[in-house]
Formats: sequence, C-alpha cells, structure tokens
Amino acid sequence: MRRTVVTFDPPPGANVAQWPMALDIDMAFYFKPDAGRILASPADETPSPPTDVQPEEWDVAVAVDRLQRATTLTIEHITHKWAGLRSSFSDGLPAVGPDPDKPTFVWLAGQGGYGIRTAPAMARLAAALAIGADAPADITDFGLDAKTVAPGRLRVRARS
Repeated sequence: MRRTVVTFDPPPGANVAQWPMALDIDMAFYFKPDAGRILASPADETPSPPTDVQPEEWDVAVAVDRLQRATTLTIEHITHKWAGLRSSFSDGLPAVGPDPDKPTFVWLAGQGGYGIRTAPAMARLAAALAIGADAPADITDFGLDAKTVAPGRLRVRARS
C-alpha cells in the first residue's frame, strides 16, 4: 500500500515542537510536528506493487485540502513530499511467529502503519516464539493472543 506524506512550515512564530499528533476521526488524514515543520498525510492506502514509489500529485493535493478544511492551518508551500510502501495482510494484522510449513523461518511482517509504534513488542514476541517460548506476559496482559497474529491463520483453505 502506498502512503503519501508532505511537510510544510508551521504558521509564523508557532513552536510546533510540543504539538501532539492529530488524526481525523475517520482516519482521512493526520498531522504532527516533525523537525520544526509539520508532517501531514491523507492517510492513503493505495494498492501498489513493489516499486520505487513516488508521491502522486493528486494525493499531495488531497492531503493539503483535507488539512486546510479541518484546521486553521494554511499551507502555502510544501517543503518535502514522498511516498512509502506499507505491507499488510487482508485482516489488517501482522504475521508474527514461525512459518507453519518451515518452522525455522520466523515471520515478522505486515505491520502496515503501526510498525514504528509496535516494533519493540512485536520483535520481543517474534523472538520468544522463535525459540519456542510463550509470548511475554506484559504483551499478553494487553490482550494479545499469539494465535491472533500467527502466520498459519493466513493459509488459503481449500474448498470442499
């Protein structure tokens, strides 16, 4: 999935360093401070094959339009724009743990847009499962059952 991001300068005199990340309730856009500027995205998830992905002008325009309609921010100049690819599975969950057919291969993939925030916990879960240990208690205490993210759940089932 392609995700588009832009950065622009904040309003004159505004110190955005302590601003929180803000998301639209429908996840139609988000913005947050980033190195003295504001980073924004239309939260797009456009299907894309593996490629050297570039931002589409339409998606840049959508990001600007959504942000300006919902806030008092005015975007006069985009300082940077880029796009990246995010992998995900049909159920929106990552795959974490040994492959059911090749148990020496351990999956940690499909984190979509949550990889940065979940990487420490997902890496600890993958490491535990790779050595045949139980999922760490502090992770399961949050309600995550390792079976929920097990790669075997993604198998294509033959129809009878």
